[in-house]
Amino acid sequence: MARAGGERVRRLFQRAADAGSLGGVIFEGIGAVLLAVGTALASGVLTIADVLIVPLSALTGAVGDLIDAIFGGAAQIIDIGALATALSIGPGGMFNLGPLTFALAIGSVLLGLYVVVAYLSEEPTGNFFPGIPFDIPTPGFTGPEEDEDT
Repeated sequence: MARAGGERVRRLFQRAADAGSLGGVIFEGIGAVLLAVGTALASGVLTIADVLIVPLSALTGAVGDLIDAIFGGAAQIIDIGALATALSIGPGGMFNLGPLTFALAIGSVLLGLYVVVAYLSEEPTGNFFPGIPFDIPTPGFTGPEEDEDT
């Protein structure tokens, strides 16, 4: 036979009956309220910490990936150049360039960076590639400069 209130309410009344006095019931009630307030405060602090910690950890991971993407390729070229230098200097060296292999690896990285910087520093003057001082004729495509000539 089902009773009104459910199991939870019956446990609450049983605890009140086990307390033995009105003071015991009040003491357990105050303790339950303090426990609920403490739990809510702890949950709030953990929520605020998660709001700060989760995005910051994602940001640090993304910054690490960005640094690896920017400098990782150049570092790998220099690392392979150093390895090739070590192999060419050692007994039974593989390459004829010897210690110059490492300098060539660093030079190739610096030359690549120079080409990128030179490309980006040129003014866009041509119709196809920046840095070309003239337009390449494109039949059928006219722009404002071609309209002014006629």
